Amino acid sequence: MKYQIKNLSALKKLLWLDFALGFITAIIGLLFYSSLAKMFGLTGNLVFTLAIVNLLYSIFAFSLATQKNVSISLLRILIYANWVWTAISVLLLFLHFENATNLGRIFLVLQIPVVGLLAFLEGNQVIRRSLVTKKIDS
Repeated sequence: MKYQIKNLSALKKLLWLDFALGFITAIIGLLFYSSLAKMFGLTGNLVFTLAIVNLLYSIFAFSLATQKNVSISLLRILIYANWVWTAISVLLLFLHFENATNLGRIFLVLQIPVVGLLAFLEGNQVIRRSLVTKKIDS
């Protein structure tokens, strides 16, 4: 199946947003994971792991945002990965909801619509290219 990008300018803005949100979350998480763990009622290892995952996602989004011609196959990987991370975030919410503080619950809940919305919006920028055949008049 062949794909094409609907609007490169809109896609680039989404990729920069994906990068910025992930990178800021990652840096804050990496610098303050111990304090955040206490504030969120989560383990330090979980907060640190979430920060690393966000860093990896942000680097991937950055690499796509800086490409002159965005690789559709790599973009599709990012979109699928965002959907997977959305599902994992739902699981994390259920696993840690009881022990998390209200602030921790808000953090866990917010990950779901933010990452899911990015996946949805980025996915809407990839369209299937249809094979058009020209009808020859007889």
